[in-house]
Amino acid sequence: MIVVKPWVQRTLDTGVASLVEEFRALAKWTPEGMTVEAFNANKDKNRYQDVPCQDKGRIVLKFPGLSCDYIHANYLGTAHNPKRFICAQGPLENTQYSFWAMAIQEKVECIIMLCNCIEMGKFKCHQYWPLEKDQKMSFGEAPNQIHVTKIDEKKMSPEEQCINITSLKVEWADGSKTIQHLQWENWPDRGVPSTNLTAINLLSSTRGNQFPILVHCSAGIGRTGTIVAIAYVQDKMMAGEDCMAMNELLKELRSHRPWSIQNEFQYLYLHRVLLAYFLERHKSSYGELLSAENDAKYKKWVEDYGKATNSK
Repeated sequence: MIVVKPWVQRTLDTGVASLVEEFRALAKWTPEGMTVEAFNANKDKNRYQDVPCQDKGRIVLKFPGLSCDYIHANYLGTAHNPKRFICAQGPLENTQYSFWAMAIQEKVECIIMLCNCIEMGKFKCHQYWPLEKDQKMSFGEAPNQIHVTKIDEKKMSPEEQCINITSLKVEWADGSKTIQHLQWENWPDRGVPSTNLTAINLLSSTRGNQFPILVHCSAGIGRTGTIVAIAYVQDKMMAGEDCMAMNELLKELRSHRPWSIQNEFQYLYLHRVLLAYFLERHKSSYGELLSAENDAKYKKWVEDYGKATNSK
């Protein structure tokens, strides 16, 4: 990927402090002409009243049994697939049925959850799936009920103990399917996890999915926007597209899901993960970028990142 080398060089040359300023210049950027009529008309279905869901690209529910077509979720495509991801807020108690209806309607095979139901003593997401093996949860009313049963649970790998993979059997009047539920348990709200390649490994585990991947945290913009941004940049690079102007890429993301990537720490994490991916995991391909000068720049970049985000 010839676009990788200039991107790495630009990131090292720009440095952490300048990337922070780059984000802050766009911290409040939203798409011109954005409308939020459905959001305003369904206040009881919104977790946070200051996190709007734009009308453009929102998931319009058509599942039988629903009296309303609204859910706080938008499509966010990549270079290869205009509906690669669905970015959503974490379900409320009164939106669980809508959430599962969306998963069925959009033929979702994989759900990525980037939060815990309770964090720092605050409710961040309703417990919308069963915790015990063979336990069944039912949503909605007959004849349009949706039943979700836990089949089994495992860790993603010995190295990725922070990610639980739960197999769920989802049944409704017209059919049934198995959905994989992947929960990342230690990504702090408004913060960043420790820097390893968990994000890359998580995304790689979903690459075989042909249908939209449903991603959510609590609000569906911070952690959700960050993980989707990593895939977004990867896909653009694989397509040979220029990714030098990361601030413009942030605008592209937010044109689909406003407020994606909430703060400078998450913006830095996006860069940190991609640097680690190219310069550490794929050192054989891109290691020549680490000349003596660049090696010093990389070490300083990592050091400055740790200080800025209070992480490793």
